[in-house]
Amino acid sequence: LSRGLGDVYKRQVVARASEQARRLGHGFIGGEHLLYGLASADGEVGAVLREQGVTPERVEAEFVRLIGPENTAGGSLFDALDRDALTTIGIDLDTVRERIEAAFGPAALAPDAPARRWRRSRPGGVTGDIPLTRRAKKCLEGSLREARADPGGQLGAEHIALALLAMDNGVPHRILSVIGASAPSLGAEIRDRYRQAS
Repeated sequence: LSRGLGDVYKRQVVARASEQARRLGHGFIGGEHLLYGLASADGEVGAVLREQGVTPERVEAEFVRLIGPENTAGGSLFDALDRDALTTIGIDLDTVRERIEAAFGPAALAPDAPARRWRRSRPGGVTGDIPLTRRAKKCLEGSLREARADPGGQLGAEHIALALLAMDNGVPHRILSVIGASAPSLGAEIRDRYRQAS
């Protein structure tokens, strides 16, 4: 696989994740958006996912079913399970929202509120108007580690996929579970395809 093509696929994944987040009215890019971007990408990663039933349509349908369109799950980045888990350890999301709005103004968390920009310091990095969730940032950081461990060293879609599939739990894993796909099996297949291609 040529280095230039890997870079095209990487940019395609992030661009499609961002487009999906905007189209659904989400004020964030999460791992679930990255999974959508991977499933809709050209190249081996997209092919492996689609062969296992992880199509862009299925990912989006399950994501909307779990979280809702336009971020309707409580109007926040948190779904009902996250809200319950945080409540059990003493974190009241309504109080957090009130404090954020007191500090930054009413509707500071609304999807159409001015978003902070996220930039990677490397040339050609991703710049966007929608912030990444903590888990999406962790995934992209993991993809850099995957790329460094690869003899080619060039960050590609396969590294994003491997990092996302290696993460525990989260919405992407719940989506894969509903679809009937195994993250470890998908990761192994992606590694095998890229070994054969190089």
